[in-house]
Amino acid sequence: MIRALAIASLLCAAGCERPELASGAECTLNSDCAEPLVCGLERCRRQCVDSRDCGAGLRCLNIGAMGGACQLPQESECTLTSQCGPRLECRFGTCTTACVDDRDCPPGASCQFDDETSANACVEPIAELCIYDSDCPEPLICGDDQRCRLECRNERDCPRNRTCIDNLCELIDGG
Repeated sequence: MIRALAIASLLCAAGCERPELASGAECTLNSDCAEPLVCGLERCRRQCVDSRDCGAGLRCLNIGAMGGACQLPQESECTLTSQCGPRLECRFGTCTTACVDDRDCPPGASCQFDDETSANACVEPIAELCIYDSDCPEPLICGDDQRCRLECRNERDCPRNRTCIDNLCELIDGG
């Protein structure tokens, strides 16, 4: 019996393929996930450059050398870090990555201090529709295009890949 299992294991190792996992499934390698998903923060996720590449209301998270991967729908709201996946922190009411400065975040995101948790986290301003400034999460304000935006006075006030236009941080074309 043991010999039969050993032979079956050897045959499977030579010809069996690992099942490809769907979004949100646990993984260790990109090849564990169905294409075009990548393995990021131990879950199969959609790869992203910034939050515009993710579904509505989802953020692009920094996954290290591989760049960014989209937050999963079940990670979009939290009150405790235990509700988040591996290496994610509950900050600003959403599961995100911790940071020291903007370089630790995906392009366009910025490292901000969460007063409630007294810790830094990456924040990508999501283009939420608004009418009033109070419709936007702080520190965003409602722009003329009815989208929540970061306010600025000059380029230094904006995260990477954004520029200050009419006192609002806008994505740089091609960036």
